Amino acid sequence: MDKQSTTVCVAGGSGLVGSNIVKTALAAGYRVHATLRDASDASKTGHLQALPGASERLTLFSADMSDTHSFDKAMAGADGVFIASLAPRYHGPDGTPASEMNDEQGWRDIIRPTADGCLAIMQAAARAGTENVVICSSTSSTNPPEPLAVKNERDAVSDANEQMSRKKYTAAEKIVMEREAQTFAADNGQRLAILLPTIMLGPTVLPQHLQRGFHASLAAMVEGRKGQHETVPSGSISMAHLDDVAALFLAAYEQSAAQGRYFAVRDSWAWADIYAALAPHVPDAGLPVPLTGSSEEPTHFDFTRRDSLGVTFRDIPTTLAQTVDWIKQRPFD
Repeated sequence: MDKQSTTVCVAGGSGLVGSNIVKTALAAGYRVHATLRDASDASKTGHLQALPGASERLTLFSADMSDTHSFDKAMAGADGVFIASLAPRYHGPDGTPASEMNDEQGWRDIIRPTADGCLAIMQAAARAGTENVVICSSTSSTNPPEPLAVKNERDAVSDANEQMSRKKYTAAEKIVMEREAQTFAADNGQRLAILLPTIMLGPTVLPQHLQRGFHASLAAMVEGRKGQHETVPSGSISMAHLDDVAALFLAAYEQSAAQGRYFAVRDSWAWADIYAALAPHVPDAGLPVPLTGSSEEPTHFDFTRRDSLGVTFRDIPTTLAQTVDWIKQRPFD
């Protein structure tokens, strides 16, 4: 493949995952078409256009998932598309929290917009003859009603009806989207890979992402303020470095045999272990109160499929340390 003459499209190019895919694809030598809801928004476009290689090989387009034809220009000539625009929906259009909805509202306002938005982009890809599709989903689609001792991508499949019965519409949206995407790809001759991340840390392309999620929590802790937790939770979470996740996306695109679901996490750790790894890097005042009692067992994964793509994930202590060191440099000041 001649990368410099190959174009890939990144739908959701200003998102946390999408912007890092843009960065990684440019670094690999590809021409990149990236979509944003508003390609004239300088608070986002400026940082994307400052990426190495962007001046020669990055073109930005306005597109919205509610209009499949708005992606046609960005998809023109693209050999592959990365769909990274499916951010979790926690509220309806009127501001109602997903947890307060009934099933009709949850289906209409949370689940359907995500599934329909994904299909809108895949439809544009089909019209353009773009046969390679890589979707960013989430490990929230890997929680079957009966927990597994070790999760693999084939058996760790959520049940949307079960999730809806517990008002977990934001989780249900992912498995509904995945299933409809798989059907569409099969019907339209597209090779589909679905990547499943959770928390992603490391340097961000846009400053907005440093102000959200666990990045914002780490930024507060660096300043000696409490972050996401006042007390260490008893549970666990899986995570990975953004650069490794983006590399996995590119590997899933480049390897013609890659299709189906792939975990995009390094590992799952108890929160107690995560904060223990953070302790040498942040002031004591920023750390949560220690857990009283024991931690729950972290999730165990079978990473055979992930590892088949040939991407090495840095370990969690390294990811945490590199993220904190980057935050300390005040990169966007």
